[in-house]
Amino acid sequence: MKKHGRAKARLTKKKRNHPDVVWERRFAELEAFRRRQGHCQVPSRSKKCLSLGTWVHYQRRLKRKRRLSAERIRRLKRIGFDWISRGRSVEFRDSTYWDTKWERMLAKLAKFERRFGHCLVPTRWPAAPNLSHWLSRQRQLKQEGLLSEDRWRKLEALGLDWRTGESVKPRWERCFRKLLEFRRRFGHSHVPAEWAEDINLGRWVVKTRRLKREGRLSADQVRRLDEAGFVWDPIEKREAEHDAVWSRWLVQLEAFHQKHGHWRVPTNQQRYHRLRVWMDNQRISYHRGWLSADRIRRLEKIGFPWPSDRGLRLSVNASDTTKNAPAKATAHGSGGRRK
Repeated sequence: MKKHGRAKARLTKKKRNHPDVVWERRFAELEAFRRRQGHCQVPSRSKKCLSLGTWVHYQRRLKRKRRLSAERIRRLKRIGFDWISRGRSVEFRDSTYWDTKWERMLAKLAKFERRFGHCLVPTRWPAAPNLSHWLSRQRQLKQEGLLSEDRWRKLEALGLDWRTGESVKPRWERCFRKLLEFRRRFGHSHVPAEWAEDINLGRWVVKTRRLKREGRLSADQVRRLDEAGFVWDPIEKREAEHDAVWSRWLVQLEAFHQKHGHWRVPTNQQRYHRLRVWMDNQRISYHRGWLSADRIRRLEKIGFPWPSDRGLRLSVNASDTTKNAPAKATAHGSGGRRK
């Protein structure tokens, strides 16, 4: 029994000293790492130094909780141990490191802008997964007044949108930029719903009108679309365009009447053919009840004749043909009997 007790005492002593042995071994590895790298910032996620990185992180944690002995703190300080990880603290990083990293991210953003024409980087973009988060941080710093003027101007030169949070919607912004490009090319923002060149833009326009009717567009979006000349009611837009065309034809008809003193627009002259067709269409629409009261009033104001002069001439010609037909038949018959 006495022998068994001594063996148990030896096992207890060995177990009590085991953490010290591990600590000394890790400390030696840390000293070797410092001799190789020149610092004690062991990456916590490095596959080569996974155990050592975890141990270093644990020492910092013990220090914060005041569970690390004064002797170990002294030994770690002697080799230049950093109690706060440089990877997670701004104050322990060299300014040159941050400047280099910032410029590297700016270069990635410039590359994105050259490729897509905007700075609305989607979340976790495969080519640069951290770029979207970096941009959000720059917007936050700008909002808090902590972004330097030099960096602010560099980002402004790329056209970065400084809005933050839910106000930034990459897909909406991309389509809005396409709308601006459409306006630059064609001089208006009336995108056809089924525009063959970019069917998605046409569908976005239709959806935007629906969201406006449902009150689901922000005031800022409505303002920006209004400034871009967005057409909210295409039917009203078409009616306005048709009314403008109708008014131009009315002006041409009135000018013809003032010049010639009558309403008999010829059909056998190329320059008046379309005007004559327009006149006949007004008469047809009037008799079928398709012409609006405003247009009837405007036509009657200039003295427009609702009966067609062509119909009068046709009826006269038809009666003349009927009267002359028996005489021609008799002459033809008598000529035949003479033979």
